Amino acid sequence: MSATPVKEDTSNGSLEEKLAEANIENGTTQSATPHASSSKDSSAAASLQEKQPLKTPLANPVETCVPAPAPELTLEQESKYESLLETVKTWKEIPAEGGKGGPITESEIMWLTRECILRYLRATKWNLADATKRLLATLTWRREYGVEELTGEHISPENETGKQIIVGFDNASRPCHYLNPGRQNTSPSPRQVQHLVFMVERAINMMGPEQETLALLINFKASKSRSNTAPGIGQGREVLNILQTHYPERLGRALIINSECSSFQFKPNSYFIEWASI
Repeated sequence: MSATPVKEDTSNGSLEEKLAEANIENGTTQSATPHASSSKDSSAAASLQEKQPLKTPLANPVETCVPAPAPELTLEQESKYESLLETVKTWKEIPAEGGKGGPITESEIMWLTRECILRYLRATKWNLADATKRLLATLTWRREYGVEELTGEHISPENETGKQIIVGFDNASRPCHYLNPGRQNTSPSPRQVQHLVFMVERAINMMGPEQETLALLINFKASKSRSNTAPGIGQGREVLNILQTHYPERLGRALIINSECSSFQFKPNSYFIEWASI
């Protein structure tokens, strides 16, 4: 069905009224909305916006938010980095179970940045053998776990209540990863852990130049609909193992509110409270 030709309107009617007269997208003609009704709708929309203001996430940190400068390497540390880099360059195959082993991919090569290699060296206290072993183990895990295959569509049911969100940056330009365990909406499952991995990966994607860490903010406000939102011990251990083993040196700051505990023992780059993010 062809669209009805739209004649030029020289009246003083509003743009909304003109668009209402000709529904170009559907190829049909509709009558104009009365001016009184249009005003009423606009007034209702304005009232609704006052009650529920639009919150636009910050796409980039403000100019005053600057990452802390990276510490300069000693000659010994630089030497160990160069040695590990040469080893990494020799990796042509990535071992993995389930038929996922094979030639190293371009995305994996891009993942092996200077900063990535240095994070693993720092995490192993500059033990070259341990750093090499852990780096390769993470590449294997990323393949077997399917990190690059996780999609928003698959994860979507887990985040319908906003139990994890990434909004804005802190004063050091770290992406802010908010965890709201009280908004738990699903039963324990592998997808809950995949949800965490997916969100951590998205937070990493938001990191700007010279930024390697994120800010973790946990709100332990109790749920009105669920009395127990904590995962089981087994799932908690799985989360801790993933974060400590495969995301070393990624936690820059952790802030906690509405907690019944009077104090927490927090160690930098430790994920002792990450169970709450499932």
